[in-house]
Amino acid sequence: MDLNKITIKRLNWSYTSLRYNLFVFGIVVLYGLCFTLTGFYNTPFNSMADFLVLVMQWCCISIATYGLITLLSVNRWIFAILFPIFTFLCTMAAYFSYTAKVNLTPMIIDLVVANMKDVQTCGSLVEPKLVLFGVLSIVISIALVVYRWKKIRVENWVVNVAFGVFCILFTTVFVVRFRNPVAERLPYSIFFSVKRYMQQRAVVAEHRDTFVVPPTNEVDSLTVVMVIGESLRADHLQLNGYPRATMPKLAEEPNVVSYPDIYTEAHLTHLSVPHILTRADSAHTERAFEEQSFITLFKQAGFETTWLANQESVDTYVYFMNECDSLKFVNSGKSLYIIDKWMDEDILPYYRQELAKPEAKQLLVVHTIGSHWYYPTHFDVETAPFQPNALSKIISSNTREEMINSYDNTIVETDRVVHEMIGGLRDRNAILIFLSDHGESLGEEGLYMHAQSRPEVHNPACFVWYSDIYAEKYPEKVAALRANKDKRYRTDFLFHSILDAASIETEYRDDSLSVF
Repeated sequence: MDLNKITIKRLNWSYTSLRYNLFVFGIVVLYGLCFTLTGFYNTPFNSMADFLVLVMQWCCISIATYGLITLLSVNRWIFAILFPIFTFLCTMAAYFSYTAKVNLTPMIIDLVVANMKDVQTCGSLVEPKLVLFGVLSIVISIALVVYRWKKIRVENWVVNVAFGVFCILFTTVFVVRFRNPVAERLPYSIFFSVKRYMQQRAVVAEHRDTFVVPPTNEVDSLTVVMVIGESLRADHLQLNGYPRATMPKLAEEPNVVSYPDIYTEAHLTHLSVPHILTRADSAHTERAFEEQSFITLFKQAGFETTWLANQESVDTYVYFMNECDSLKFVNSGKSLYIIDKWMDEDILPYYRQELAKPEAKQLLVVHTIGSHWYYPTHFDVETAPFQPNALSKIISSNTREEMINSYDNTIVETDRVVHEMIGGLRDRNAILIFLSDHGESLGEEGLYMHAQSRPEVHNPACFVWYSDIYAEKYPEKVAALRANKDKRYRTDFLFHSILDAASIETEYRDDSLSVF
């Protein structure tokens, strides 16, 4: 009799446990199809092997989601309160991802917070379909809460909590290669985006009173444009002798001076950009994260400063973005995990608006997407001069020829956009400095992109354009610029050179590092 009772109890426990796990599994599948799929449905692939790689990534995120739903559903009170809210947030994020190709990023959260008081702007985003999906998500969530409350029991919550925690840690901590795919896609992108946003707000709020002695500047009118390039290696520039016409427009510009021998210590954007903008050098790398940038000195010298961002904000350089008088997000919500056109030409309308302002002295910092992978999203594939192009997001599925063609086509697009920028400066006293954050590997020793340290990755593209008016006013600076073009410089030169170019006199400027 006792054995029968034990057997029945075990069967009941097994049935209860199975019922609960099927309940969790069903929600995970629902999340995977409705939310996680937003980061995969338009990802280009070129073979069944590519497709299987994407399926494996989707499964990895589903494992992480299984852990999350398990933790939410172990206690019915927690599930009743948090699950509908979380599902509603996922629905809103997925809706804009599907309809506007906008991913949830700290930049998007920043825009939402900034516009919350603008009723007209907020109202323009509320569409009937958005309301319908929002209501539907709440109804389905409540139905699942009721079902969980009445039909589902959890016999051993310790085991379930432990399993849920393991699923989350396995995909976000233990296996490093899983971390970004999970963190950048729904449902986890909500948590990680909010976390990064809070981190960035903390960085922006830091007190960095670096330049206590104000600079002097006697220039009446001057426009300085600093273009931060992305992943552009020096040896693929037509300006530097590359046999392909990657910069046909700038190659015809007599006032363009290219610097082919620049060295960057850092080969990742989040490290290289802070180094470029500050007094950081090989002996004082900490300055990149503790000091203000040259932007503050320009402001102190009476320049109107603007940052035009066509990349995501990152906590290592978001402080410098907010040093500017105005910060404008160009392609808000674009993400490396949502495949959609992400063009630097979108910068140009904002750029022209800034040039139309009456300020006599202006500094514009333009952060481009440039030659970042996935290359074909950054140019018009149909009209690109170099064919064929990459067809898959999975690098190994493309030939080296396709990778190089696609990369070179991004440079042609950079050439076109920068040439347009120069067009707005010709009749001004103006100078434009282009410096890429780092280079890119294109199959050397079988390596691609810029995660590994290689010579081409440490050799970013750099060139300077000056207007005829600038040359007339500062012939000695132009002469030095041309005389120094074949010298080797570290990216340390930028801070001191841009101040010198603008004739900003300050004790923080080291003229021995200036190309002017």
